[in-house]
Amino acid sequence: MAIHTLLLIRHGEASASFGEHSDPGLSNRGKEQANNLIDTFSKENLDNFKFISSPKLRAVETAHPLKLQYNKDLVVQNQFSEIPSDDIPPHEKQDWLRGVMSQEIKTLPEAVKLWQNNIMSTLLNIDSDAIIFSHFMVINAVAASVLKNNKLLYFYPDYTSCTKLLVEDNQIIEIIMGDDKKTLINL
Repeated sequence: MAIHTLLLIRHGEASASFGEHSDPGLSNRGKEQANNLIDTFSKENLDNFKFISSPKLRAVETAHPLKLQYNKDLVVQNQFSEIPSDDIPPHEKQDWLRGVMSQEIKTLPEAVKLWQNNIMSTLLNIDSDAIIFSHFMVINAVAASVLKNNKLLYFYPDYTSCTKLLVEDNQIIEIIMGDDKKTLINL
């Protein structure tokens, strides 16, 4: 079987934080970051890539300029949505996320473990080149799984950074991390 490429793109800067809004769109800066993806990929041939997105508005809006540039349909897949936290009160989400990020995977809530397993299963069943617009924690869940890290937090992908996976025979054979920017995360 041939090797195919999966590109995980973190969404642009959101207009609200994790605890302030359940599904914010992009800020003005985030919209600019999304538009800059056209230049970022100007030397790449994405004609044969599937375009996939988390259902969250910030991911869909990040995909929009590149989707238009390549005249692509955008397939929305819930498996690439943000870490499950619907049962956490908004005022507690920031502290909850910080705790989850520092917790060992084996002690994570079952819903979070299932979320990570579903992400990996879905990724490994994509059988062609694809670009996936998603979230900080999704990209970390993938990196932690591939690199067998004992915590979900592996690195700090910058807004619209690209983490590249090479897949052969339903196995990830290489991971190239996206830009790592240790700045405040829009929690």
